[in-house]
Amino acid sequence: MTGSDLPQRDSSDVRELPKNIEAEQAVLGSALLDPERSVPILVERLTPEHFHVQRHRVIFRTIRELFSRSEPSDIVSVANRLEERGDMERAGGRLYLNELLDRVTTTASLEYYTDIVRKKAVLRGLIHAGGQITEFGYDEVSEADEVLDRAESLIFEITASSLDRSYYLVDDFLYEHIDSLEELHRDPDRQTIRGLSTGFRELDEMTSGMQSSDLIIIAGRPGTGKTSFVLSLARYAAIHEKAAIGIFSLEMTKEQLLERLLCGEAKVSLHRLRGGYVPAPKWRDIAAAAGKLQKSTIVIDDTPGASILEIRAKARRMASQYGLDMLIVDYLQLVDAGVRTDIREQEIAYISRSLKKLARELSVPVLAVSQLSRAVERRESKRPLLSDLRESGALEQDADVVMFIYREDYYNRPEEKAHLSGQGAGSDAEVIIAKQRHGPPGTVMVSFNKAYASFYPRTAEEAPF
Repeated sequence: MTGSDLPQRDSSDVRELPKNIEAEQAVLGSALLDPERSVPILVERLTPEHFHVQRHRVIFRTIRELFSRSEPSDIVSVANRLEERGDMERAGGRLYLNELLDRVTTTASLEYYTDIVRKKAVLRGLIHAGGQITEFGYDEVSEADEVLDRAESLIFEITASSLDRSYYLVDDFLYEHIDSLEELHRDPDRQTIRGLSTGFRELDEMTSGMQSSDLIIIAGRPGTGKTSFVLSLARYAAIHEKAAIGIFSLEMTKEQLLERLLCGEAKVSLHRLRGGYVPAPKWRDIAAAAGKLQKSTIVIDDTPGASILEIRAKARRMASQYGLDMLIVDYLQLVDAGVRTDIREQEIAYISRSLKKLARELSVPVLAVSQLSRAVERRESKRPLLSDLRESGALEQDADVVMFIYREDYYNRPEEKAHLSGQGAGSDAEVIIAKQRHGPPGTVMVSFNKAYASFYPRTAEEAPF
């Protein structure tokens, strides 16, 4: 077949971007016809970027501005504001505003037209992302996993946010946030936890809970109970807060994590459970704990040596399927950076930056367990310092909160007869908040029960469990 035999593509075959001009006009006409009913719905579900036609974006941006100022957004007010800003010509002129108003006689189908506008915007977003992904395919320099991560990130942004904005004018949310602050001022005794509760009252008071988009580092020497602590947080949040928890365990299997969750909730000796020495009455407690965990949403991935790109990709899928409220990575030094470098500090820095980015992307707190350097052992005072974070100062820089687990008995090594007998005697432990970007540092006393492999509030009065 010669070149002349090949089918020739006419310029008229070029497909247009998805759009529905009539639906966009109907939406704007409804806003001008009955702003009191229509505008709150539209402001909640649409942004100017959802509109394909530039003049429609200008008009809708003006309607949103008037609404945010609690001013009328009828045709007279919109026209006046457009002229004040010098945008009347870009909006199509007064005749076009009147044409929009004349196109609708009722707002009964407003939500239907709004869905059309949103759908067309999503399709255009997919086309745009597809073009970018095509360009990624020609990138023969980057690693395949990195290219796939960038491509998946583009699709996730469209799926998760439906083209919602990633940027906001302060005026858009200023007064709503001021209202919430005024509520706290009027009633200081009201529950002030604005994030996910830890289950430890004093810790919640100091941190206001685990905040969305925060990277929280939980660090300590091996054997101090780092995994037990994050599992205690996860167990409380999943059972009592009905939160969806994702756990990436690079050190323990999913079965080992389940045993710890069961023992922590049932208050049964982990040693006895694994050895088969649990007395019959305690099996009822285990069954009750299993029932609670069955109703919870805890998703565990125990892939050893997982890369940071794999973690990010799987976390997105977890969020899409289960709606994550918190993510745990145990532990950070076992994560494969997936980048080629001879300097481990650079790899850890890349991992910590990626986890912070993931926290922002999913809008959930990410708890990353970290080891401490041996420098702690060589000092007279064994209490950890920020400089003890192992292998990278980037952890201190990237983290919003850094907590250390410190136990005096870890260094004094008391007799562990209670642990072996299953009596469940606890010991004091300190949760040291060494860094908090939006709050003060400090120390919270908790109780660590080695038999149950779990942490609890120190006093019965505090205990929410």
